[in-house]
Amino acid sequence: MYVVRHDSHRLSRQWTSWHPIRCRVVVFGAGPVGLMAIAGAALKGAGRIIVVDSRPDIVEIAKAYGATDYIDFKKVSVVDEILKWTNNEGMEKVLISGGGSTILETAIKVLRPGGKIGNVNYFGAGEFLTIPRVEWGVGMAHKAIHGGLMLGGRLRLEKLARLIMTKKLDPSKMITHRFKGFEHIEEALFLMKDKPKDLIKSVVIF
Repeated sequence: MYVVRHDSHRLSRQWTSWHPIRCRVVVFGAGPVGLMAIAGAALKGAGRIIVVDSRPDIVEIAKAYGATDYIDFKKVSVVDEILKWTNNEGMEKVLISGGGSTILETAIKVLRPGGKIGNVNYFGAGEFLTIPRVEWGVGMAHKAIHGGLMLGGRLRLEKLARLIMTKKLDPSKMITHRFKGFEHIEEALFLMKDKPKDLIKSVVIF
């Protein structure tokens, strides 16, 4: 379940927002899904991978999966920072795995013309999502938005398993809480529900 859920989300991002070699990618949200998005972008050959989050303790893990830069959205303007780093060109790919109802607007602002946004973030609140008219190129900039649930199927899961078996992907870097025995399943599940600050992923070993 651990491998299936988050690695499938990560590959969903690859297929909905593919990464040509050396392209620039930004990942919004560095939870377990975002970390696997970083790993997916690195596997696809992205040249620069920026992760946007607010937890400094996540930086080293994100870099271990392939991130090259980190932006703390609580300290600086994400849009200003990314445009500065890219000489006002913007990013080729944006991957959304976290954030509130304004995150799509931010993603469009940092996306260059012809770029693609891949989203698996569940927008569970608010009536509308805003698209900034000018930054969207008044509808003429070929900025594409892709979103959807994770993909399934035996062949896809076999590919995921091969990535792990051949050590091209190591999900264990995300594990922050380990439990041994079925009697800890409830405790592990409540950890995922409550989301303490030091949690990335909990696993139960049996």
